[in-house]
Amino acid sequence: MSEETPASSTPTSQDPSYVAHTIEAIPPADAAQMVAEMEPREAAAVAEYLDPDTAAAVLSAMDPSAAAVVISTMQPPEAAMVLQEIDPDDRVDILDRVEGELREQLLGEMNAADAADVRNLRQYPPDTAGGIMTTEVTALSEDLTVGQAIEELRRLHEELEQMFYVYVVDRQQRLVGVLSMRDLILARPQRQIRDVMRRNVSSVVATTDQEEVARIMRKYKYLAMPVTDQRNKLLGLITVDDVVDVIQDEATEDVQRMAGAGAEERLTSPWHFSFKKRIWWLEVNLLTAFMAASVIAIFQDTIAKVAILAAYQTIVSGMGGNAGAQAMAVAIRGIALGEVDRALLKRILWREFLVGLLSGVVIGVTTATVAVAFHFGREGIFLGSVVFLALIINHVMACVSGVTIPFVMKWLGFDPAQSATIFATTVTDCCGFFTTLGLASVAIKIFGLP
Repeated sequence: MSEETPASSTPTSQDPSYVAHTIEAIPPADAAQMVAEMEPREAAAVAEYLDPDTAAAVLSAMDPSAAAVVISTMQPPEAAMVLQEIDPDDRVDILDRVEGELREQLLGEMNAADAADVRNLRQYPPDTAGGIMTTEVTALSEDLTVGQAIEELRRLHEELEQMFYVYVVDRQQRLVGVLSMRDLILARPQRQIRDVMRRNVSSVVATTDQEEVARIMRKYKYLAMPVTDQRNKLLGLITVDDVVDVIQDEATEDVQRMAGAGAEERLTSPWHFSFKKRIWWLEVNLLTAFMAASVIAIFQDTIAKVAILAAYQTIVSGMGGNAGAQAMAVAIRGIALGEVDRALLKRILWREFLVGLLSGVVIGVTTATVAVAFHFGREGIFLGSVVFLALIINHVMACVSGVTIPFVMKWLGFDPAQSATIFATTVTDCCGFFTTLGLASVAIKIFGLP
């Protein structure tokens, strides 16, 4: 008769060792999703079972806030070991989301060089080139020979995140050139690399806004961009994966700002943080809503005479809002990509005028046809005519204002996407109500009641 295996000795799907073994066999991105869905204590236990390299790869693939929760729940010595294996820029992103006292404790557990690296990177604002760069950059002294450079690159290969480009620095660590691997391999071993390097190398200063960095790298198809200080001293490197993250983050922020939500808000943000970020713009929205309501109040006698106008005015304002949002989305994208300048602004406004005019005519004809079909005789013709003209006017206003508002906000020093929807909605609502009720009032005075 065989003996039964004790239940405690059989690994289960809940055992950290079992989950860790599973994670080691799958890509880090998939493992990151698995860990992110666990409770913090479970995730921390799994991370402690993994070897530091694997745990670092998994946490790097997670959202920094989620990774910070796992790091904060781990034992500090184990957490520090994992942090040391994470790329410098990702490491700073995670530690920025760890509470101050614990962060200092973790830095104390790390080796002196990595801790100093973290403190150095944290001096740069997170939305600048310095804030997203890694300090792991392949740089060689211009005094090296080609043979010495190749040997040094072989040594560095296992240590650095990437070797897209090899940069050359002088004795003061100032950026003086970039090496082509092809030129390096084909050159004679005795030649100095200053004689084979390319001196025309693009770089950005550490204080450059991350959106500008993303624009430059996207425009020129760079795989990496060196970062320097004001004296051209090489500080670090921004890679293409960092730029992808920037583009994604900026797109998210623009969408949230257009609706008046905080750019930093996430689904996992505390309720009080979300409340503080949203409430002030909701107050602004309330003020603009009173402005739209005041327009309706001016024409309350007209509504009393032709009550059905209350229904059609919402159609006019709603369609104008949609047209304005379309124009605004195109404008904000153009500004973000640097596609628009003042010289093009007049042409863009004229284009939006034509688009708004033609759209208003088409939508106006459709709506007028429906009005005539549902309201026979004189009333149908009255409503159809009023709504037709109101839709044309409001569509033109919506398209022109939808393009203009982002440029005005940029000119005033605000983010072009910052709550643009709130102001655009005010324009289309007020214009829609005013044109519908105003045209109806004029028509009543001239032709009488329908």
